[in-house]
Amino acid sequence: MGMMTKLRDNAHIFIIAFAVIFIAFWVFADLDIGSMMQGSPNNIGKVGSRDITYQEFQAVVDRVAEQRREENNNQDLTEMDYIQIREQVWNDFVTQAVIEQAIDDFGLDVTDQEITDWVWSANPPEELAQHFRDSTGAFNRDTYEQFLRNPGPENYEALLAFEQQMRSQLLRTKLTNILTSSVVVSEQSIRSAFVDQNIDFNVSYLFFDPRTFASTDTTAPTQEEYKRFYDRNKHRYRTDEMRKLKYVNFPEIPSRTDTLVIQQELENIVELVESGEDFLDFIATSSEAPYDSTAWSSREQVRPEVASQVFDQPVGTIVGPIPNETGLSLFKIMAERQSAEPIYKASHVLFRTDGEQDDAEQRRKAEQILARARAGEDFATLAAENSEEPGANESKGELPWFGKGRMVKEFEDAVARARSGDIIGPVKTQFGYHVIRVHGRSTRELQLAELRMSIRASSRTREDISERARDFAYFAGENGLEAEAEAAGYEVLETPDFSKQAGSFVPGIGSNPSLVKFAFENRIGTIGEVFRGNDGYVVVQVSDIRKEGYRPLEELKEQLKPQVVFDRQLRKTLEHARTLCATNAPLEQIAENNPELIVNALPPFKIQNGVPNVGSDQNFIGTLLSLKQGDRSEPFIGQRGVYVLRLDSQSPFDETAYKVKKEEIRKQLLEQLQNEFVQSWLEQRKNAIRIVDNRDRFFR
Repeated sequence: MGMMTKLRDNAHIFIIAFAVIFIAFWVFADLDIGSMMQGSPNNIGKVGSRDITYQEFQAVVDRVAEQRREENNNQDLTEMDYIQIREQVWNDFVTQAVIEQAIDDFGLDVTDQEITDWVWSANPPEELAQHFRDSTGAFNRDTYEQFLRNPGPENYEALLAFEQQMRSQLLRTKLTNILTSSVVVSEQSIRSAFVDQNIDFNVSYLFFDPRTFASTDTTAPTQEEYKRFYDRNKHRYRTDEMRKLKYVNFPEIPSRTDTLVIQQELENIVELVESGEDFLDFIATSSEAPYDSTAWSSREQVRPEVASQVFDQPVGTIVGPIPNETGLSLFKIMAERQSAEPIYKASHVLFRTDGEQDDAEQRRKAEQILARARAGEDFATLAAENSEEPGANESKGELPWFGKGRMVKEFEDAVARARSGDIIGPVKTQFGYHVIRVHGRSTRELQLAELRMSIRASSRTREDISERARDFAYFAGENGLEAEAEAAGYEVLETPDFSKQAGSFVPGIGSNPSLVKFAFENRIGTIGEVFRGNDGYVVVQVSDIRKEGYRPLEELKEQLKPQVVFDRQLRKTLEHARTLCATNAPLEQIAENNPELIVNALPPFKIQNGVPNVGSDQNFIGTLLSLKQGDRSEPFIGQRGVYVLRLDSQSPFDETAYKVKKEEIRKQLLEQLQNEFVQSWLEQRKNAIRIVDNRDRFFR
């Protein structure tokens, strides 16, 4: 009974999973939340005849959000997290409505007897059977049947939820069976898949590279060539209805107050630790990164801004707050030890000899700088003004701490032999002559405990930013977006073209279905209210509308130019290859008479793994499969150039192995085809059904 009490206690998990579950290859949820929320006038949308109320929609959003929080150690979700969850839940509701309508259209039903038969079958539902498996995974049939005969009233609610889940799953299975009843896998498809997976091919080929055989033909394409290439590939340039938006971004950047709050919190922790509390307890409760008691760090392994503060302090010292990538950190030195391998700190001035420089002159320069440095001139200034190392004027020749193997051997050995404070050189390496100042060496390693806190915009800061965005939107509506942005000192950005088919994503801004809806329901020049973006708020204006169709040739010319030139080179190379191969001579003879060619003999390969050095070029593979052993192909165009190939040998087709694997391959191919068919059916039904999406009235 305890096991099924757990079922009852976890009934809400069934319902949450049920709202978003993927069964095989499509999403379906059978929550009857509508009956729980009868009479609600607040419809967030409608799919076909199915009304979706705000209450039932938000109920599922809240459940999915709670599940997401549990998966992320109860961290608070951001507004962008909620936008993504709402989009996921909306898509699930749309899919649910489409499938419910199809189930009604086909008149499908599941009887109580069908549920009973499944539960008592030799292979009962795994969702139920899993609660009667022991630690080894063995199913206890006797205990399972005993429970079915007398489940007890305490398991009633859980069983009702499970029964509803089973009924929905059987309905989905029936619908899938109807939809995919016409999907079949041919014998030829199975044999072809077996060949791809099991037959080893030995192939030799000649490759005619257009960059060699037509390299001089780089003249600009003619209008006729552009048009011919465009017409031949016009299907590539078809576009959906597109929009562009101009926008002003109001990012959610933490305020100085937000920073001071985290800084003060960390300073308070320091005081509490100094008064006797355990630093590791604060890491356990407050840090965004756990403490690793096995990790030791040398100076070179720690960020310079941290190393400079912790490595000169004794064990037990707390250092910080120190800025990190997202906020502030405290570090406590927990322990220290000495490493067998020292690390070094040095600066250098480089005079390069890895080009066409005069070696003697570069050495003379290095000797002059060495003398000036030893005479007392500032080494950093000498490096900034004289070193030929890229970036030396900013780095002033300073190198990060380095250990064995991090520098070229000559440099490393010279530093290792020197003492701290020495100025040595010139040291010759593959890069040139170095004048080196040795700052120090260290064998100290530390065990550091980091308490890490991110600085995020507070609710007050977010509201202030939102208010600024709303104020800007109002005045932009009065004065124009660009004029108001110029007056207020804001930058106006513009998105690339985007379509509805891309979902809720707007390039440069982020995911927001309400924003996409605004863009496609308004005219050029329309300025919207404030919308959420990935990193804050945006005020947008529709800046361009492109109807569904084909991108015009004139717009594509610059993009197409290298492709058209390469296409011309390909065809010239093909003609050249046909001339060289006209006599049907062996590949070796053709290559012997043409020094630009070599015979490429490939190691044995299976088609499913791709052709070595060629990849998954379908023209190459298709030509290969058309050849008999020993045959040589005619020249043909592949993805990279022109090929002539010969099938040297292939392993025999093993009929016995084929009979063994045939059914497994058939099932794999059938499942793939069924998945593709059902997915295609779903998309067609979604496009055909009437969808009213009013989410923008509730969420921005």
